[in-house]
Amino acid sequence: MTARNALVERGVEECRLHAKQKVMEVRIIERGKNEVKFVLSGVETRFANALRRAMIAEVPKLAIDEVNIHENTSLLYDEQLALRLALIPLKTDLGAYSDEDRVSLTLKAESPERAGYTMVYSKELISSDPGVEAAFENIPIVKLISTEREIGSIRTVARQKIALEAIARLGRGKKHAKWQPVTTCGYKIVPGEEGEPNSVTFAVEGDGSVPVDELIIEAARIMQEKCQMVVDELTGKSK
Repeated sequence: MTARNALVERGVEECRLHAKQKVMEVRIIERGKNEVKFVLSGVETRFANALRRAMIAEVPKLAIDEVNIHENTSLLYDEQLALRLALIPLKTDLGAYSDEDRVSLTLKAESPERAGYTMVYSKELISSDPGVEAAFENIPIVKLISTEREIGSIRTVARQKIALEAIARLGRGKKHAKWQPVTTCGYKIVPGEEGEPNSVTFAVEGDGSVPVDELIIEAARIMQEKCQMVVDELTGKSK
């Protein structure tokens, strides 16, 4: 064993001993359908921040990434319509999809024959995969107006219609915000009593695409996997 390898082995062993001495404890304070608040004790602030970043940027989810618009006579430009669709959270089974998988969602709607309008909601998206649907049914997408009228400097078309196909792909928040599975994810440091270490209180709210407990577990698993890769590289076990 070279002097360098011996130094690496000693450093890794010291990290393991340090980890054993500091036992992390987790305590759930509140838990809802899409949100959870919990306390971590026995960890450094940098660990809490790494976990937060993993939840925001590393945990994958499905999101609409491509939209083929066949017809759109609504007041929204094609780009605006595509943006709204991309931000609709889709239920995602993390173990069922890879980065190469594609899910098709179609949408076809028309304003009523009589005067008035119809609001198109996320529940009207028809998925090619029964397991993939909008996390919430009542997300408004576009209003379709029946009668021709002047709105600002734009004259609307009577009997407005939309017809499109959207393609959902698996992605991560570090590439685009539409793949972030959380709406809020933060923590605060709670000073410990005299002689006691500080603790970290986490507040996490998911967007409904991934169950919030599963989201946190996946973030921790990703962190563990990356740390193990570093250890394997330094100790030569990856070769």
